[in-house]
Amino acid sequence: MSFVPLSYQISVAPQAHLFQVSLNISEPDPEGQILALPAWVPGSYTIRDLARHVTQIHAERNGQDVALHKIGKDRWRLAAGHGPVVVRYAVYAFDRSVRTAYLDDQGGFFNGPAIYLRVLGQEDQAHAVLLEGPEDWQVATALPRQSGATWGWGSFIAAEYRALIDHPLLMGTLTLLDFSAGERPHHLLIQGIHQADLQRLGPDLARICDWQQRFWGDAAFAEYHFLCMTSADGYGGLEHRASSALLCARDDLSGRNEDHYQRFLGLVSHEYFHGWLVQAIRPAVLSASALDREALTRDLWIFEGITSYYDDLCLRRAGLTTPAEYLRGVGKELTRLLRRPGRFLQSLAESSEDAWIKLYHPHANSANFEVSYYNKGALLALCLDLSLRLESDDGRSLDTLLTRLWQDYGRTGKALPEGQCIHLVEALAGPTLAARLESWLTEKTDLPLRALLAEMGIALHLRAACGPQDEGGQACEKTPPVWLGAHWRPHALGAQLHHVQSGGPAEQAGLSP
Repeated sequence: MSFVPLSYQISVAPQAHLFQVSLNISEPDPEGQILALPAWVPGSYTIRDLARHVTQIHAERNGQDVALHKIGKDRWRLAAGHGPVVVRYAVYAFDRSVRTAYLDDQGGFFNGPAIYLRVLGQEDQAHAVLLEGPEDWQVATALPRQSGATWGWGSFIAAEYRALIDHPLLMGTLTLLDFSAGERPHHLLIQGIHQADLQRLGPDLARICDWQQRFWGDAAFAEYHFLCMTSADGYGGLEHRASSALLCARDDLSGRNEDHYQRFLGLVSHEYFHGWLVQAIRPAVLSASALDREALTRDLWIFEGITSYYDDLCLRRAGLTTPAEYLRGVGKELTRLLRRPGRFLQSLAESSEDAWIKLYHPHANSANFEVSYYNKGALLALCLDLSLRLESDDGRSLDTLLTRLWQDYGRTGKALPEGQCIHLVEALAGPTLAARLESWLTEKTDLPLRALLAEMGIALHLRAACGPQDEGGQACEKTPPVWLGAHWRPHALGAQLHHVQSGGPAEQAGLSP
């Protein structure tokens, strides 16, 4: 590895679930270099307290210990002194999610913010990484490689710290699926037990990626990696530069259950769409953050809500679902919203601002007091799309707005200012629709979805739930039972409540989870 001012050497201890890290700092601040871990993970808006997994941290200079003082919950200061320093530490990795780190004897994954200490004041320097591990394991990452065989251990380089932490790594015995989309190489790498139908997945993923590249008209990456972990019933994704981290139930990949297979395709579609709407069209408030504290924004309805609208719409436009399947999905999305009394207590803008303390920390009463900017944001995007089409005789749509965002912000590299999207809607469709959009964001009322769909010739029917597993989206084939006003799950002693709906019979009877 050629000389780089900052370098990390990472090895694995699978049985202990530890990533062991040596950070070499060639020119630390002689007055006392400060080191820190991010407080939150880009794309996941809550304080993670990642430093709680750091252990055995110490520093050396020329073989002699250097005092390392903790000056905050996630930062340390080296004692003053001149000359290169090595900081050694371990990170406990046993969170099977896309946000932090996981390691066992079958493989592992890590997201950069959980592993890489930040050298304050030197974030703009190049950062190198040397990875070492079992010979029979493979490694997948979009981080530019300097040495080592493809999919093997070796050295990697990042131009600066934010680029470094935006390239997760997947390791272990990996299943590789290569495909091309838009004449760009794409790779799906799967770690974990699975029975993936690779012959079906390859063409389907290519259709998703092809459609999205044609939609945007350009791409900010030359090559793309989908890093996928499987588990019994996991689900989640996180967008990154030229890659995304995915977690799915292993059965989702087999295609035996069409709904589960489409759920995985929707996850892929969502994270890939973020390659433009988040990674290229960047929210100014979040991209300017030093990642050391919360950065409040009310614009997550754009970055997560609009993306959630397009993830399933992309499957329809790419020919992977039928119109009936797409509308069934819209029905399920609306059902989720209507089952949340919290939609009358929290606005969409408030949901975005409260993401740091609420969305990622659900509890038994969340549905009664909160609304999701993913869920209601997707339905607002549908309302905005229909409104733009209806008021322009189908001459303009939400596609038009996203094209403008790409031209003005994605291609130019400028971050999107807070609230600017409403001004763009006003420029496209006038002040009336812009004011309506503002009211949808700030008022605690239902969206006018029934009326807008009716103008498109689509009828919306509301009915009682057929049972606790009823997700909506289709007609009910049996007479709905008496409504309990609560959700429950089977228990050895009978039934256990896990959510009681505000104002319902169960609450009035004094029942609680």
